[in-house]
Amino acid sequence: MINPRDRVLLDPAHLRLIIGSLLIAYLIALLPWSGLALELQPDWVLLVLMHWWLREPWRVGQGTGFIAGLLMDVVQTGALGVHALAYSFVSWLILRFRTRLLGFTPAAQAPQLLPLFIVARVTAAVAALATGSGFPRWTHLAACLVDMAAWIPITLLLHQSDLARSHRAP
Repeated sequence: MINPRDRVLLDPAHLRLIIGSLLIAYLIALLPWSGLALELQPDWVLLVLMHWWLREPWRVGQGTGFIAGLLMDVVQTGALGVHALAYSFVSWLILRFRTRLLGFTPAAQAPQLLPLFIVARVTAAVAALATGSGFPRWTHLAACLVDMAAWIPITLLLHQSDLARSHRAP
């Protein structure tokens, strides 16, 4: 008999949960952040995408990352393709190391994902520089530590939603 907690990894997540979590991430990104909070704001959409790349790679793949990145560029009124490039590259990396990462708890995954957060920010910064934007401030990389800290509650929250769904399933 399969343990109900392990059943989450066997049952596919509802499409409503995937789309809903991405929409909430976009809404949080649209909040009127200002000052240091704006500069250190986690990349909410990337965090949610990374969770789904680990959990549902056959439903949320590189194409989803590219489209989500284009939407993020539109939301942030930046150069089109900056986030799309960063999200696509990070999706390729996370899908490459997926099996190794799944063996750890979210708290143990967070420091291992820090290089991916850095890669995403540096890729976006280099792409923005190529389009004529200014050089990013130090907070651009410091936000990677905030991403790492936000990984744990976001993953646990999405995992709990999946766990609650699997307990309701027949």
